[in-house]
Amino acid sequence: MSSDANYEGDVVVIEATKKTPYIRLDKKSGLIEISGISIPENTKEFYWNFNRWLTEYAADPAPKTQVKISLMYMNSSSTVVITRMLMLLDELIGLKTVVQIDWYYEMDDLEMKEIGEHYQETMKCTINLHEVDKLD
Repeated sequence: MSSDANYEGDVVVIEATKKTPYIRLDKKSGLIEISGISIPENTKEFYWNFNRWLTEYAADPAPKTQVKISLMYMNSSSTVVITRMLMLLDELIGLKTVVQIDWYYEMDDLEMKEIGEHYQETMKCTINLHEVDKLD
């Protein structure tokens, strides 16, 4: 999500690159989807518009928010962004929206499994862990 990404409209789709994830944001349906690899060279710049969109969404969310995260790898700065997103959504529980998070990880990826388990233990919202053979 570099500064040239288009964040206008109800549905935002950012195609994946070798270093950045596929992202789909849908205001009306409440879907937030992040998949692939997140190792952008400038994480702050890449996720700037994403964070702005998320803040605007949090002010007027859909009745149900569904987050699907299926990352093969994310660097530490991407982990900070994902954690902040989940914390913001966790604060919305019971106030404005029902939040459900689906965390997908490959069966041999203990690190991504443990990150998902950490979120599951520390967040109020429902976090479902899904072990899959291979992420797309």
